[in-house]
Amino acid sequence: MVLNLATGLINFILTLAPERIILGGGVMEQPQLLPLIRSQVRDRLCSYLEVPQIMTDIDTYIVSPKLGSKAGIMGAFALAQQARKQD
Repeated sequence: MVLNLATGLINFILTLAPERIILGGGVMEQPQLLPLIRSQVRDRLCSYLEVPQIMTDIDTYIVSPKLGSKAGIMGAFALAQQARKQD
């Protein structure tokens, strides 16, 4: 599973060049998963993409949501507030 997630992220990184990747959801609540994914992404890129964010600072590049499991509901609430202000 980790290898599949890392491969998907590598494709995402090489295609879209995001400034940061936030991984959340129930599966990501396993504390050992995020470090394994980071390691696989860095190792599988094999210096193909040598940017400091990935090579030396990957802990701040691939992160979990700061709101944890509440991120989805809080995001929905924020969107509802914005929509209400526009009316």
